Amino acid sequence: MRTSAREGELLQAVKATVPRLSSTLAKGECGTVAVFGGCVMYTGAAYFAAISALKCGSDLVHVFCEKEAGPVIRGYSPELVVHPVLDQEYGLEEIEHWLPRLHCVVLGPGLGRNQSMGGRLALILERIKALDLPVVLDADGLWHLAANPSMLRGYRRAVITPNPQEFCRLVRGVLHREIAPSLSPDPAAVSELAKALGHITVLHKGSHDLISDGWTVELCNSNGSPRRCGGQGNLLSGLLATFLSWAFRTTSKDSSESLGSPMLVASWGACRLARACAATAFGAAGRGMTTQDMVAAVQAEFGRRY
Repeated sequence: MRTSAREGELLQAVKATVPRLSSTLAKGECGTVAVFGGCVMYTGAAYFAAISALKCGSDLVHVFCEKEAGPVIRGYSPELVVHPVLDQEYGLEEIEHWLPRLHCVVLGPGLGRNQSMGGRLALILERIKALDLPVVLDADGLWHLAANPSMLRGYRRAVITPNPQEFCRLVRGVLHREIAPSLSPDPAAVSELAKALGHITVLHKGSHDLISDGWTVELCNSNGSPRRCGGQGNLLSGLLATFLSWAFRTTSKDSSESLGSPMLVASWGACRLARACAATAFGAAGRGMTTQDMVAAVQAEFGRRY
């Protein structure tokens, strides 16, 4: 296992994946992302992931949500393309229609934990894997993964983004042992989980963020925020989806490949940006900071860093 602290090299690798804006670009060339999630109780989770991907620079962002959540998410933002089909009988047919047009997928924010949704998640993942799409599994998606690790095992275009409690649940479900949640991720444990899941990439969120594919461990410990309001992890998953779409579509891959997989580079880039947004939002709002304040900071912080 190699641990990297080469922040300068990682930064250059991330910058090499960011598409340069030009009047010759067509709509969608800077990324088309989809978020699968959003039930009537948790509409905000899917919204924060989706709007963050859009603010980060994806051209088009779709949200596939439950029927009752659709009007609510549409009301949050007219820029998002909302498909309220996730719990409908014809939903899988519409999803299959759109998946080939996507560059990255986020699964899980506000998805819900009922058994039927777990089965549908496994079916969607099979379609995603068949298309070799990069995928971020977050929030409720991680709950389903802990119960059924085989749905993602070995798919190396996947990144999972557990917080300390979610990481403990995954260790229990995959490694069959108990550990205590910690805001200071253990590199050996993160690497072991990544390896046990077939070298998918694990991004453990905490006081610092630790990223591993089971071979390499990368650290992101730039300034963040002591405020732990809901939605920050959803924002990170949306940013990550945009960075992943760029990492796999860029023609300048040499820098990222020299450090490891595009998954590691994109994950580190998204962590760095999310932490910067948190620091800026906390500096302005203090204890009153919300994830909306972080969303408002995405554009300026992206410009400063990338």
